[in-house]
Amino acid sequence: MAARLTTFVIAGIMGLTVIAGLIVGAQRDDDGLVDLIVHNAVVFTGEDEADMPEAVAVRGNQILQVGSNREILRMQRPQTVTIDARGGAVVPGFNDAHLHLIRGGLTLDTADLSGVTTVAETVARLQEWTADNPDHAWIVGRGFDLVIPEADERLVKTALDEAFGQRPVQLISHDGSVAWVNSAALAQAQISRGTVDPEDGRIVRTAKGEATGMLEGSAVDRVQALLPEPTAEDRTRALFAAIAEAQRNGITSLQNADGEALDFELLDAARKKGAVSMRVYSALPVNSARTDEDVASLDDVLKRYPDDPLFKAGAARVATEGIDRDALNKLVRLLDSRGWQVMIEADDASEAEMARTAFAHAERSNEKPARERRHRLEHQRRHFTAVGDKLALGSDWPAGPLSPMKVLESAVPTLSLEKALQAYTVNGAYASYDEQRKGLLNAGMLADIAILSDNIFSIAPERLSSVTVAYTIFDGRVVYPARAARSFTN
Repeated sequence: MAARLTTFVIAGIMGLTVIAGLIVGAQRDDDGLVDLIVHNAVVFTGEDEADMPEAVAVRGNQILQVGSNREILRMQRPQTVTIDARGGAVVPGFNDAHLHLIRGGLTLDTADLSGVTTVAETVARLQEWTADNPDHAWIVGRGFDLVIPEADERLVKTALDEAFGQRPVQLISHDGSVAWVNSAALAQAQISRGTVDPEDGRIVRTAKGEATGMLEGSAVDRVQALLPEPTAEDRTRALFAAIAEAQRNGITSLQNADGEALDFELLDAARKKGAVSMRVYSALPVNSARTDEDVASLDDVLKRYPDDPLFKAGAARVATEGIDRDALNKLVRLLDSRGWQVMIEADDASEAEMARTAFAHAERSNEKPARERRHRLEHQRRHFTAVGDKLALGSDWPAGPLSPMKVLESAVPTLSLEKALQAYTVNGAYASYDEQRKGLLNAGMLADIAILSDNIFSIAPERLSSVTVAYTIFDGRVVYPARAARSFTN
């Protein structure tokens, strides 16, 4: 009898222990509230992995867990927002490692000529824009990729003259290397039959020497300089337009390659108001600093804009144009000695070699800095930024398309799709010293996520540019599409 009673007591204790464990487990689940779940997906976490998870759980602004649909969906609670990816790829939010933020945003206020195939279609697109912008002194457009046969060279400026009369027109090609203008613009730029071609540029002419209206290379600057200088209000609108366009393309972080002083102030003011849903790393152009005093004065930028989750500065962008090897070595050494990350735009092999020599000179001359040296070579194979042995991807927008899918398509012949994605995510985070908090879809990382319309791992590489972004999640919140963002927060 006593033995039987003892058995019952032990069984009871064990049962209570199991129940208590279940209660504690349930309490832990309740404590671990899940705000957002993305499921039915092909999840690329950013790691080198053979099998890809199906779902992601987000709590607050961090990734809580990745796993199978079953594992993640059982964490769902009544308040959890769920997004069905419908079999599409889910990747870390794209990090554009090299673009020109305000300059690109300003182009969004011009006529979009991407995809035009004829002169007539171009004129029609411009007429729509002028109807919406009757007060603009100039008619401006960007993104054309139209080749006009030499036999039709008279159409270049004549077609614009006939459509728009004496209102000056300037159209820029998709890569910014060619301008198409009308007679009024040529006249204002004082380009005539006797005008000499500028260095590194060409005024395209007829057989009789008359300017056709097509300008190439540095000749584009001749007309570009005549456009009205954007106001602070123009630049502010451009900033927010650029951020919205980046969100539409799944970009959650970007690295601004030409942060002028005014742009730093605009970004900082917007950040303080909570109006920036983008992580921005901005470089300061350094073109004239040549002495210790010059470089020391740049430190004020770092003091004024301390490291922040949304906006920070810490890179100095140096152009090799017009600087010899000794001057470049000295400038890089001075910047390196004060802890700046140096970005050098090297467009050819000789410039890249100059830059590497300057980096090596700085490392030999200076003590080891407080943070790891991560000097950068921009414009490698057009869209790549080289940071040591890592490659990060950037669009160079507006010279290139602000579309990760188009840039990925151009990069795939060089890298596998997985390596190209890493270059657009975790390597981009490394380029701005942020790899500990973003660039991967792992537990504890920031919940910056792009949900794509298709499974990009099962389509032909040449179809990548046709893939669209279904949702962009920034800091755990849906920011694109705007309608979905509003419905998820109401």
